[in-house]
Amino acid sequence: MRETTIPGKVASIVAPLLQRACLALDSDTRVARLEIQRALELLLATATPAEPQAHLVHGPTRGLAPWQARKVIDHVHAHLEAPIRVEDMAGVTRLSTSHFFRAFRVSFSMPPHAYVRAVRLARARELLLGSDEPVSRIAVTCGFADQAHFSRVFRHETGSAPALWRRERRSPLAAKGPMAAERVLLTQLPTAANL
Repeated sequence: MRETTIPGKVASIVAPLLQRACLALDSDTRVARLEIQRALELLLATATPAEPQAHLVHGPTRGLAPWQARKVIDHVHAHLEAPIRVEDMAGVTRLSTSHFFRAFRVSFSMPPHAYVRAVRLARARELLLGSDEPVSRIAVTCGFADQAHFSRVFRHETGSAPALWRRERRSPLAAKGPMAAERVLLTQLPTAANL
């Protein structure tokens, strides 16, 4: 590997970051990790484009590893009723929040918030078709703040209110057989592109 020249300005920023990281290493590993990450990002930003960087850091432009994508999917499904924070999703992948966010977008072709909303809506459609639960209970089960919030999001995505959507689809799907609703839902659920 050939060496790259680091401009004086970048070196004057990187050196204090690494010094703070060394001091924090014994007492606060999280701070040390953040300082090292900042220094590494600055160094990578000054590297020439022809220089291979894959060996230096697990680049977020490659997306999530298959195990990371599975962990995120499992985490989202396991916590669907509760608020799901990007920080928690990043924690299960062992990535910083910013790296996770970029890698997630590469793997899933959407930001984490949009994915969680899509999974919640897919589960809501499944419950609307397969149960007689009230719309308000389905809203809470799928992690929406309340029925009004669920109705707004559902109407925005489908063009129809949840109760009306349920009535319109129940009779045609029932006529096609019990597995028809499941086949429709499985084709609509977002998945990781890189699994």
